[in-house]
Amino acid sequence: MSPTPPSRLPGVPTINLASAVYGLQDYLREQGADPAKILRQAELAAVDLDDPDRRVPLIRYLELLEICARETSDVHFGLKFGLQYHPRHAGVVGNVALAAETVGGALQLIGRYLPTMVDSAVYGLEVDGDMAFAYSYYIDPLMMTYQQKNDWAVAFVCNLIRTGLQEPGWGPAEVLFPHLPPENSSERRERSRLLHADIGTHSWAGIRFDASILDQPMKTADGMIERLMRHYGDLRMSGLDIDRDELAGLRRDIARSVVEGKTGIDDFARRIGWSVRTLQRRLAAHGLKYSDMVGGVRKTLALNLLENRSLCIAEIAYCLGYSDVSAFNHAFRRWVGQPPREYRKSLKE
Repeated sequence: MSPTPPSRLPGVPTINLASAVYGLQDYLREQGADPAKILRQAELAAVDLDDPDRRVPLIRYLELLEICARETSDVHFGLKFGLQYHPRHAGVVGNVALAAETVGGALQLIGRYLPTMVDSAVYGLEVDGDMAFAYSYYIDPLMMTYQQKNDWAVAFVCNLIRTGLQEPGWGPAEVLFPHLPPENSSERRERSRLLHADIGTHSWAGIRFDASILDQPMKTADGMIERLMRHYGDLRMSGLDIDRDELAGLRRDIARSVVEGKTGIDDFARRIGWSVRTLQRRLAAHGLKYSDMVGGVRKTLALNLLENRSLCIAEIAYCLGYSDVSAFNHAFRRWVGQPPREYRKSLKE
C-alpha cells in the first residue's frame, strides 16, 4: 500500500473532508435536509466529500457543520452526527487508534497522526492523579468559536473509546467545551444524555475520565494492522513535510509546550529530537527566530481563548504559561496594541 503523494498545500489550514464527514449526505437526507443546498452554502462540491486524498480549507469544514445545524434546526447536529460516525472512517487516525493495544495508546496515536487528517490541530492527553483529560484545540485564530466542530471532536473520542472497549454505554466523567451554545435546560440535559456525562467549560474541548481506563485493552487491537497503519501514516506524514508544513509541525509542538508551560529552547529542541543549533538553523532558513515562533503561537491561542468569555484574564494567562497577569497584559498589548480586556470588550461591538 503506497499513498498518493499530496500536492503542495495552500497557505491556509486544511482538512481531509471526506474522512471527517463520511456519510454526511446520507445523514442529512435522513434528517429531511437537502445536501446539495447545504454544500453550495458552504462553498463545497460533492467531490470534496468523496475524494479520500482531497484536502479543503479547514474553514469550509467548520462552516459546513454550522450550516448543517442551522438547516436541520438541530443545536446538537455536530454531536449527533459525530456519535453515529464510526472511528474507522477517520483514515489513518481512526484505524491506527482502533488497532492500538490500550486506550491510552490509542489516544496517543491520535495526537501523532492527526496531521494526516487536519492541519493546525493539537491533540493532548494529560493525567492528574486518578483523572485523565484528553483534549484538542486549533492554533489558528478564531477557530474555537465553532461549536459544532467541538461537538464532533468530543463525540469522535467518546466513540473511539466505546468502540475499543466494546461498551456502547461508556461515558466520561465530564465533557468540557470552550463555548456552549445558548441552550435551554432541556437541550442541556439532552447534551448530557447523549454523551453520558456531565457538561462543563474549559479552555479546550475535551473529555475528563478515570485514568485507569488508559490501561484497559482495546478489544479492537490488532498488532499487524497497527504496524501497517503506522507505516502508512509515517509515509503520509513525510509526504506532508514540505516547507510550510515543517513550520506547521513546529507550531503544533510549540503549542503543546506553551500549554504545558515548558517553552525553553533547550527543552523544546530535546522534545523534537533536534539540537538547539539545528533548530535555530532550520528556523533561520525561514527568516524566523524561536522566540518569534513562541510569541506567535501564544498570540494565536490568546485570541482564541479571549473568545471564551467564561474564562477570566488570569485563567488565560495561566493557560499560556505566564507567571502573572501583568506579563500577559504586556505581551498582548505588544501583539495587538491594546490590553486583553479592551480587546475582549471590542469583540462585542
